[in-house]
Amino acid sequence: MSVTFRNVITGERQEAEVQPGQTVRQAVESTGIIAPGNQFSVRDKDGEVVDGDQASQHEGKVLNVGLAGDVRGGTAA
Repeated sequence: MSVTFRNVITGERQEAEVQPGQTVRQAVESTGIIAPGNQFSVRDKDGEVVDGDQASQHEGKVLNVGLAGDVRGGTAA
């Protein structure tokens, strides 16, 4: 199963294979789309923070990765 992450700062998209039991945050960290140590949040197309959700809940979707608290996360799908 896979999820696509979009970096809202650079526009880069990266598809990631997610593992059972992996959270969205863990899946983002495994892709390297955000530099280690940077604070970030992940939002769905409606702008809702989904960091702690099971990644498998978002299979086939595009999730927006941005700075923690960045409201732009929900503006593009």
